Amino acid sequence: MSRLEIDPARTALVLLDLQNYNVHPDGYWNQATPGAARLAEPMIEGTVRALDVARAAGITVIHVANSWREGHPDVNVHAPWMRDAREANRSIDGSWGVEFFEPVAPREGELVVQKRSVSAFVGTELERLLLVRDISTLVLAGGITNFAVEGTARHASDLGYRVVVLEDCTASISDEWQSFSIAQILPQISEVVTTAAFADALPTELT
Repeated sequence: MSRLEIDPARTALVLLDLQNYNVHPDGYWNQATPGAARLAEPMIEGTVRALDVARAAGITVIHVANSWREGHPDVNVHAPWMRDAREANRSIDGSWGVEFFEPVAPREGELVVQKRSVSAFVGTELERLLLVRDISTLVLAGGITNFAVEGTARHASDLGYRVVVLEDCTASISDEWQSFSIAQILPQISEVVTTAAFADALPTELT
């Protein structure tokens, strides 16, 4: 396999759903499924490293957040996961739960995209932000791997973007789901690499 190469000027690091409800020890999922925050710790550690690499290289960083309006009038009631979110009254605009998890929160000048669905492209300005910056490569991190990451990767691939997924910056709700997505699905639509390989792929004067 040839060495991965990344053009910083035409690349964006896209972080998916790294919000308090998803990964904070006091967040919704850790309360509903004890241990979820612990499973997310390696993903957060990897993403901190990836952010350091991207910021140092001047790569565009885009933070994607999922939430809904009060009362959840914008959920698709035909999708069980959205019905469940409405019944749990979670992930409401402006609440603590939908704030970005502090270790991987946006810095001044970084872009934030709001979504209401699985893919970061559906109903958002993500594609326009990429187009006006002439970005052709998306480097994805976040969770859930076989949900938001996979959904966004599929969408990006269909739109013609080159997709890179940082394996050590993703997590799912079980080892089985994580390994199946990383080993069987994502390699069909993206390049699956580590943060170390991502750093090594940058021009030598940046590393």
